[in-house]
Amino acid sequence: MKRLIPTIILVLICIGGFWYASSKDFFKEKQEPAASLAKVNQQDVASYTIKTGDTEIEMQQKDGKWTMIKPSALPLNEYSAKGWIDSFNGLTKESTIDAEGKELTKYGLDKPQQQFSVKLNNGTVQTLSVGNAMLVPGYDYAMLSGSPEVFKISDSQVKSLAKTQLDLMEKSPIRLEYEQVRGITVEWKGQKWTLTKTDTDKKSYEANWKLGDKELKGSDASSYLDKVQFLSTEQLAKPADQVKMDTPELRLEVKYADASNKETTVVYLGKVDKDNLWLTQQGGQWAYSLPVTSIEELADKYKQPPQPPEQPAQSPSPEPSQSQ
Repeated sequence: MKRLIPTIILVLICIGGFWYASSKDFFKEKQEPAASLAKVNQQDVASYTIKTGDTEIEMQQKDGKWTMIKPSALPLNEYSAKGWIDSFNGLTKESTIDAEGKELTKYGLDKPQQQFSVKLNNGTVQTLSVGNAMLVPGYDYAMLSGSPEVFKISDSQVKSLAKTQLDLMEKSPIRLEYEQVRGITVEWKGQKWTLTKTDTDKKSYEANWKLGDKELKGSDASSYLDKVQFLSTEQLAKPADQVKMDTPELRLEVKYADASNKETTVVYLGKVDKDNLWLTQQGGQWAYSLPVTSIEELADKYKQPPQPPEQPAQSPSPEPSQSQ
């Protein structure tokens, strides 16, 4: 029996080594990462086009700034506008379906319902055409300009390019620079509230603030700032001159101070239209439609008295000792 012990130990070591190697995928063939279908430099892009069905969106870049040319101009979210190019550069194919692409009608690519094009400053155009959905759920037939190949592409990649106007639009009408804010005044339906930073030399979350004549800490003041910052729309903006602001129900003022302590005040006006309110910056280009309920919530927040600072707990005074 003693002679078998070394053999048993050796077998156990081999089994353990095989199990460890299997768990680390040592026996699996390593797959190369899928190569990108297209690669363009952001600064070399003149424009890109999104065609889905009967809808066409055209975006144009000039001096690093994006504008929407078709179907109409809108205030843009720069991150979303630039991010589309990153999605285009990230395109990969799952597999080749037809290397020669002889039967485009079969794949819905003779008249593709979706096309995504990038035009460079030198006039070069790259277009991804997307055809019918495949029988395999979550995939479509597609091809790239300059090649007859029909390949398999995932729905998730197509959706990352099939942006709507609203997807590319800036949805927040007010963007606060928290460290530069010195005060906010909200006037809504005859009532008025003012938030003021009293420690102007400190960070917003470290400073003391006042809501009216009530003091509050910076950590508490952040929730009042957030209520303004987080106002957002789910409708397309329209030119400000299309909204009459003769008797606005909302007036919101934000007072800023720059590094040299020069103060400026930005004024926003709001006009109620049924269940919505059109909000525009005074002298600004765009008007944003917000639910009236979100303005009511903003007003409710500002009329809400701040919580008093917590007082440190005091130890009870010791009782005087009694003589025996």
